[in-house]
Amino acid sequence: MRIRTNPFKPSAGHVPPVLIGRDVVLADFEEGLDNGSGAPGRLMQVTGARGTGKTVILTEFKRMVERRGWQAISETASAGMAQRLLDKLRPQKGNFSFSFEPTVSVMNVGGSLGSIHYEKTRLPLTLREAMGMRLNELEKHGGGLLVTIDEAQAAERSDMIAIATAAQHLTSEDRNLAFVFAGLPSMSSKWLNDDVMTFLRRAQPERLGDVPLNEVSQALADTFYSTGITFDGEPLHIATQATSGYPFMIQLVGYHIWRRAMRRIGDVNSGNIAVTAEDAKLGVADALSCLGDTVHGPELDGLSPIDKTYLLAMAQDDGPSSTSVIAKRMGKDVRYASIYRMRLIEAQVIEEKGYGRVDFAIPYLREYLREHAAYIRMTLGLPDDGTYITKS
Repeated sequence: MRIRTNPFKPSAGHVPPVLIGRDVVLADFEEGLDNGSGAPGRLMQVTGARGTGKTVILTEFKRMVERRGWQAISETASAGMAQRLLDKLRPQKGNFSFSFEPTVSVMNVGGSLGSIHYEKTRLPLTLREAMGMRLNELEKHGGGLLVTIDEAQAAERSDMIAIATAAQHLTSEDRNLAFVFAGLPSMSSKWLNDDVMTFLRRAQPERLGDVPLNEVSQALADTFYSTGITFDGEPLHIATQATSGYPFMIQLVGYHIWRRAMRRIGDVNSGNIAVTAEDAKLGVADALSCLGDTVHGPELDGLSPIDKTYLLAMAQDDGPSSTSVIAKRMGKDVRYASIYRMRLIEAQVIEEKGYGRVDFAIPYLREYLREHAAYIRMTLGLPDDGTYITKS
């Protein structure tokens, strides 16, 4: 008797059983490690919409460097990020010539570098120096240091200056350092256009998009097969098409179809079984419900009221929308509406589909907006009878 465990883990940052569609970015990073300090892949910015696997990529980068004998320090951007990095980098007893614990403070002075003050000597240790001291130990054994920052669009400016300044100096000293920051597409305009972020502008851009459906199909089939379940034919086609190549949806669909199949035959089974079309349809329905709660809702929460109004106007169409028609539905001129069109394109919520046309970039967002239109209109202060936004 064999107890099967669901191989799909649709949770934030969990590396899937098969990482597909990311060969290029992984190869770029590995090439950077191979080519040494200053190589493009050692300073990287990873952008993508919610659910495209940014955190997964950072986790995989960490695994890659640890296999080389490196250390990885990971942070998620929020207030006090530079302070937390300093805490993680502070010398541990026995690691260096210091036998006392430092007290840590972050000062918004100059480059806003954090500083560590040792009680016995009162000598300050900047973030750059703390990273350098850690590298001194790692490099003795051929190792290096990877620093990853997730959700970088949410970082405080002083923290980003501190980290960028430290990384810039250490890179110029040919230290064995890699620095990767990931975030939503808005990160690019927020930090890379900042005058003090010249160093970050040189980061190699990696944009995560959808995975080709042929790769999705093969990965689903292989992953199910690894647990003794056959997944092919119509059921596999239903599942593959439902994912739209969206990485998070791939995990959701796989998880819920596997779950449905196991419910049907029982958790313990000694023989091979096959996924049915009914398993696939029910699993896809479960996945769609979960997608709305975990992706669509949070995505809309981060948008402005006019952004949402623009999307509601788009949702009336079954396919790509005319930008002039969207403006008319909003009761605005095209020039005004184009401001929000560009904001939504930059955030990778929508995408251009030829001259003067746009469509949703996040799978099933149109359906979610339609289902929740009355509630969204209410929160925006629009009439709940739909008369504010009407079909043209």
